[in-house]
Amino acid sequence: MTGKPFPLAAALAMCAALKQAGVHFVHWKSNDHLAEALAGLTDIDIYVAPADRAAFETVMAGLNAAEINSQVWGTYPGIGDWLVLDDASGRFLHLHLHYALMTGLKRVKHLRLPWGATLMANLREDPSSGWPIPSAEMELLILLVRIWAKMPPWRRWFGNKIPSHIMRELNWLRADASPGELTRLLAELFPRVDAARVLPVLNDESLSPSAVIPVAKLLYGELRPNFRMSWPAALIMAAGRNTHMAVAKVLRKLMPDIRTGKTLPKPGLMIALVGSDGAGKSTLGRDLHKWLRFKLDVHSYYMGSGDGGTHALDWLRRGIRGLVRLIKGRKENKSRKNGEVKPEKPRGVFGKTAELYQLVIMRHKIRLLRAARKLTAGGSMVLTDRYPQTQVIGISDGPKIQGGRSFEWAARKEMTYYDQARELGPDIVIKLKISPEAAHARKPDHDFDNIARKCQIVDALEFPQCAVAVIDAEQPYADVLLAAKRAIWAHLTRRPA
Repeated sequence: MTGKPFPLAAALAMCAALKQAGVHFVHWKSNDHLAEALAGLTDIDIYVAPADRAAFETVMAGLNAAEINSQVWGTYPGIGDWLVLDDASGRFLHLHLHYALMTGLKRVKHLRLPWGATLMANLREDPSSGWPIPSAEMELLILLVRIWAKMPPWRRWFGNKIPSHIMRELNWLRADASPGELTRLLAELFPRVDAARVLPVLNDESLSPSAVIPVAKLLYGELRPNFRMSWPAALIMAAGRNTHMAVAKVLRKLMPDIRTGKTLPKPGLMIALVGSDGAGKSTLGRDLHKWLRFKLDVHSYYMGSGDGGTHALDWLRRGIRGLVRLIKGRKENKSRKNGEVKPEKPRGVFGKTAELYQLVIMRHKIRLLRAARKLTAGGSMVLTDRYPQTQVIGISDGPKIQGGRSFEWAARKEMTYYDQARELGPDIVIKLKISPEAAHARKPDHDFDNIARKCQIVDALEFPQCAVAVIDAEQPYADVLLAAKRAIWAHLTRRPA
């Protein structure tokens, strides 16, 4: 195991809790990469005896784990998914949970191995983690069947090849396998197969793919009564599912509310990130999106009034704002040249009309929030950079056209939109708290007084309709990110279903 990653604390705690609860379980395949799985770098393929399902779910609840659902192209009978957060690192463990030993073509898994009881009777323990794994002989026979069951048609038809990492796994298992125990298991699992057709191949020191493939085909063929569908039918289903997935991913680029990731069986969360300039909202939003996207369906929306939006309306807004500032600036310059000091006049028709674009922007935000609520209702996660608030006018994402800045009817309409935004969400606010000095050090091109005012406003903002997690944004960024992850996951897993 030299050079391999260490198991996360959550992986070790899970193993201990399952053992204490008397759950019969095993990491049943790909154990040459068990260390990577327990470090959160790849999936944990765990088989649990069907009779222990209730006990397993009780343990998962105690670990604040979340059961998640795959999209239609990734669902299989007897297989589910769970996420566990490692509190120390903020990394996820993804459990690919099996109550049935399914294998076969990708996105279909057309073969059910009838060996649950035999598997549980032939276990050993990984010395580095304590996790139960199959005996080398049991896993070797499983792998031989999986080689041909999973082989895509182009490899079957146009040159039988075995990937190099599979050959390495075969040799890893062969090194620990006992010939006598392999003979016994072969007779138990494949009573009609002559051991003389299998053992010489596996005992050959110069094992080659061309020698392995006939053995894999032979063992696979013996399991034909356990197919849940024929191989041609599996090919058709696989093609349909792959097409469905590909189309969904293309459509998501055009229609952001399309789901492509795994979802929660209960509603997801709308998470709003708020903070002054320099607090790190955008960076945190990108990293949280990446973290959640590991296995979950996640969508990000910009809800501010600054320059962060990339929608066409944001470009339009910035263009209009620039034009208004240009005209206003020219008038002010002319007044200064003439030595005039004039009090600010009430806005005229042109100024009030120019501000109507705020209604267009808010209407767009409401559409986004409604789409976000639809997504969370279906189990997706939504991140918003900023969120509309009505406690402070004219700044920090508050209403922009109150107090005579536009027509009275427009001001009333704007407040209607803000009321709708409050009703639509969010579920949890991550409030980044930072001092004006620290924020200005990060944004030296910004006006200090303006930053100081925004820091004061953010500190005072209240969101009584939802949970709020206040995070010190001046601490090292890794700690900020970890605190946000913990707050989100705690809220997600501890709320009622």
